Amino acid sequence: MSDNDQAIRDVVKGASIVYVGLFLELVIAFFAQVLAARYLSVGGFGGLTTGTALLDIGSIIAGLGLAGGLTRYLPRIESKQKRSLVTTAVGISLTNAVIIGGLVALGAPVIATEVFGDPSVTVSIRIFGAAIPFSALLNIAIGGIRGEKEPLYRVYVKNITQPLIRFFLVIVAVVLGLDQAGIAGAYAFPYVVTSALALFLLYRTLPQTPLQIDVDLTERVARYSIPLIASGLAGFVYRSVDIFLILYFLDSSAVGVYGVAYAAVGFMQMFSTAFNFLGAPVASELEHDEDTEGVMSVFRPVSRWLVVASACAFVPLGVFSSEFISIIYGSAYAGGGLALAILAFGYGSQNVLSVNGPILQALGRSRLLAFNSVLAAIVNVVLNVLFIPRFGIVGAAVATSISFVLRDGLAAVEVRYLLDTTPIRGNVFGPALVAIGIFGVFGFIVAPTVPTTVLWLLGVSGVACLLYVVSVLVLFGISRTEVMILRSAEEQYGLPVPDPIVELLHRR
Repeated sequence: MSDNDQAIRDVVKGASIVYVGLFLELVIAFFAQVLAARYLSVGGFGGLTTGTALLDIGSIIAGLGLAGGLTRYLPRIESKQKRSLVTTAVGISLTNAVIIGGLVALGAPVIATEVFGDPSVTVSIRIFGAAIPFSALLNIAIGGIRGEKEPLYRVYVKNITQPLIRFFLVIVAVVLGLDQAGIAGAYAFPYVVTSALALFLLYRTLPQTPLQIDVDLTERVARYSIPLIASGLAGFVYRSVDIFLILYFLDSSAVGVYGVAYAAVGFMQMFSTAFNFLGAPVASELEHDEDTEGVMSVFRPVSRWLVVASACAFVPLGVFSSEFISIIYGSAYAGGGLALAILAFGYGSQNVLSVNGPILQALGRSRLLAFNSVLAAIVNVVLNVLFIPRFGIVGAAVATSISFVLRDGLAAVEVRYLLDTTPIRGNVFGPALVAIGIFGVFGFIVAPTVPTTVLWLLGVSGVACLLYVVSVLVLFGISRTEVMILRSAEEQYGLPVPDPIVELLHRR
């Protein structure tokens, strides 16, 4: 087996593990969120959403981009250096996080009243501020686990343990009749447990070597990581600044409706997250060996199936967006339907274009990544300020979607310029055009006649997706790489792949 084939197998195997974990996490988190949304008032759920956004930005600042540094450098350095590098990153991040978390928790009344003009979110800000150190440590540990290419550990921590604890605590809070503080605590406390578990699992993967700080290595990692602070902050801006601006221009009830739409579309993000989890370290290894074509051979088939997966997810979240929200969350949140459809389109585009990010990361172009993210963040803020007062949460959804496409579109152009090749070719555009045709028919002709029930929504969505996948396979066939992956799945998991079907669809 060639190194490229092995790299592809590593990415697909890791992605399949992370997919299962992400699906479990999303399902568990989904039920917890629905329970919280139905239990709290719309404004109370908006306070919860605001608190989680502050937790996100606090942990990004505290982490100093070191999670990304561990992801890139752990696969490249000698075994004896790994333990010391991880310990240094953990120490720096923890120190920063304690300071930042303390300031947020102590200053919660001022932040809620003076910044957001809504004292009702004070309790959420205080609780999530106290959780910032644990969230920062969790991010560092996951970055190290990613660098060590241990997807199962990520699944244990992020996809199973954290959402299960949260779900259990939300149920306890509801049964005991606790208010916003109880639900916020149920969301924040799992970070305490999972950060400790993630660090334990990370250190299990590291060689038992003496701790000895390598100043030169630390400086190299820091130089690479520090620009990622800008990337992380910018990422926070185009993911969450709309939450704060909606709270500022509108109110916490609008935040609650938008938060439901934003959380629902999170199902789409798992596609690119799963593939990119091992995509970055694998691409880093191949790039280190100057194997550019190997990098492309890994990411081209990934890009194609990200189109297919995103298009299928768009049916319930985009075509039936208002019905989806009303059925799942209740009629009080139905106003988020159009925002959900726009966000679903934005996330779908981001899924496909995001394959360029790990390639730039493997090339060591952290400054380019930072530039892309900062520019997208600035555009996002400007558009939010212009759109939210005029169009409400729909304007926020448009601003977020545009910023996604801008950030990852720039990365696509830069990869093409730097490597004179790209993972996005006809493998992407063909399936995308087929999706527009098939789902356009379902959206304008079939959707208006479908009864608003769970079974009808799932049934029609399933039929549309099946028709689409079959059309893609018949029109474009299966590549040699995809056949290799199918054979690998057949060997490793005992999944039958009939020869006549493979031969019919396989186009060399």
